[in-house]
Amino acid sequence: MYSVGIDLGGTSAQLVVINKSEILFQTSIVVRDSSSVQYILDDLSGCIDEFFVGHSEYVSSIGIAFPSIVDACNNKILSRYVKYPDAMDFDLEKWAKMKFGATLFLENDARAALIGEYHFGRAKGYHNSCMLTLGTGIGSAVMMEGKLLRGSNHLAGNLLGHTIIQYEGGKCNCNGVGCAESEGSGWWLSNKFHEINRGDLCSQGFKALLAPENVRSPVFQNILAQLIKVYKTIMINAVHCYDPELIVL
Repeated sequence: MYSVGIDLGGTSAQLVVINKSEILFQTSIVVRDSSSVQYILDDLSGCIDEFFVGHSEYVSSIGIAFPSIVDACNNKILSRYVKYPDAMDFDLEKWAKMKFGATLFLENDARAALIGEYHFGRAKGYHNSCMLTLGTGIGSAVMMEGKLLRGSNHLAGNLLGHTIIQYEGGKCNCNGVGCAESEGSGWWLSNKFHEINRGDLCSQGFKALLAPENVRSPVFQNILAQLIKVYKTIMINAVHCYDPELIVL
């Protein structure tokens, strides 16, 4: 039987079809501002249906990684995310069962990434580790003694990107002020590009900072230095809080 993995990110939604650990198909679609989970899943469902034309077997399980607070035991999204405003009210488990007859496994995206690294990647063999996902926002996950840290409200280890590093800093998407994410992240970078009248670089993201035509510019060097400073601060906070053997970026 086949399994499907879906990563609903802030910039794109990724899809992969696997069978016995072999990747058979993968694709991605662009996520627009305030996208509907229903519309994104409809588009991804079309990709899945197209792949399975001519196949006798079908989907047995679907794993979804989502960039928000998640109750993995009950397959529930617990907090609103700016790119998917309808996600909290959408029954993903029902969608998986009705559309594909498949079992759903929902997880926070950073925790899902750390699970993958623990079993197959850089964190293999490390029972105390931390994951930082540096994308549109800043996600995090922590594993202690071989178990994911979750906490009483499913928040533990997930919010390193929302630790306050600048008391008089910028306004964050979480309504906080001075969060690491509001001082250096993918969406922060897009705002910076607009501030310097280079909104055309938003689609390139971090890659634009290292482009040959930009790398020697003092303006771009200062932006890159700010990002490095923020990410370094988060890693120091992670070490102080969780004492990991390894931090995976």
